[in-house]
Amino acid sequence: MSSQFIYLSILVASVGTYFCRAFGMFSAKNIKVDSPIFHWIRCVSMAVIAAVIARIVFFPVGILTESTMLVRIICTLILLVVYFLFKKNVILAVSSSTICFVILNHVL
Repeated sequence: MSSQFIYLSILVASVGTYFCRAFGMFSAKNIKVDSPIFHWIRCVSMAVIAAVIARIVFFPVGILTESTMLVRIICTLILLVVYFLFKKNVILAVSSSTICFVILNHVL
């Protein structure tokens, strides 16, 4: 690949991205956030996130396969408990689950 092709690819991707953002900004005035379509989009987004997490826990790839499924399930449950106990604090939930994951992988 030549460097000109790479620069052209970056330029085309940037133009496409910023065009979509500008279109979204100009059309956002007419969008109602509490409409049924936004509720559906929110539900689909949550389902995709849940599916990705389930895939990571039950069918891991790469270095994550070296941990046991029990450790992955325990850490996921800890993440959920901390998340809901501490008013949906994502940073605290992920941090505590990561620390738990490291500790359990060294113990088990």
